[in-house]
Amino acid sequence: MPYYSPRPPRGSPQLHTAYGIAVPPKGDINMDDYRANSLNQPCRFRDILKTGKVIVGTSIAIPSVAIAKHTATMGFDWCFIDAEHTPMGPDLLTDIIKTINYYSEGSMASVVRLPTHGHEWIAWALDAGAAAIVLPHNYGYTDGVPEGSSLLNMWSTNAAIIMQIESAEGAKNAERICCVEGVDAIMIGTGDLRLSMRLPFGFDGPEPEFQEAVKNIEEAAARHNLPLAGFALGPPAVKAKLKKGYKLLMVSNDMTSLTAGQSANLAAARSAVTDSKKVEEKKSFVGKAENVIVAKVAARAMAGQ
Repeated sequence: MPYYSPRPPRGSPQLHTAYGIAVPPKGDINMDDYRANSLNQPCRFRDILKTGKVIVGTSIAIPSVAIAKHTATMGFDWCFIDAEHTPMGPDLLTDIIKTINYYSEGSMASVVRLPTHGHEWIAWALDAGAAAIVLPHNYGYTDGVPEGSSLLNMWSTNAAIIMQIESAEGAKNAERICCVEGVDAIMIGTGDLRLSMRLPFGFDGPEPEFQEAVKNIEEAAARHNLPLAGFALGPPAVKAKLKKGYKLLMVSNDMTSLTAGQSANLAAARSAVTDSKKVEEKKSFVGKAENVIVAKVAARAMAGQ
């Protein structure tokens, strides 16, 4: 149950109005229904995954609490916090997780990709209130999910374990990884997977061997009824992922959003400046032409005298 009823609107509706940006519509799932008893605790993310509904998220790769504050009010169902490829220590990671939980009022789940499988990182993330942890670089050798000590048993029952498969070897052993007890979802790291197969870096590709590797992971997850997580940047990618049964979609991230937004604004401004110059040049040309005509008329008038 929510602490306050009725609540003030989340996010910054005034900011959306000021910039002429439409407020995004709500998703298929009401995250408040899965909120924890305290914002210090993870939401019931495992129960969310069991619904089979699609949850739409974003990603944070810039190690900044300020970015987390802004992201938390945007209305996403979950936020992927990348602690593997981002230089952040446990203190900053804890602050970002708590910021997402607090500023979203528990309506956005914090999903953390850890830098290692070490129990200390697992404990730090869960104790901070992470709704799920993503364990990277799984090759199929593990016999179980590593456990991190936590303050209360609730952390273990609510938080989800997501195994990331991102290598050719991991793709071959997808069945072994998916059948590990305690795994709640599978994430495919297509970029690293392509590199491990000596293919050009990218999120997708037409190569038969790459498509076969991805298919092997997806089919193994489906056999074990494990939802799939992955990036889906742009409507075509979202539709393609949904068609394959993905339930955890990351549709944006802070760096690409910042780059795309600033680049679009710069391009629009450059275009406006160019158009303005053309208008001024046209006015100047017309003005000069008018002066020439006036001079010719005056000259004729003088000659007629």
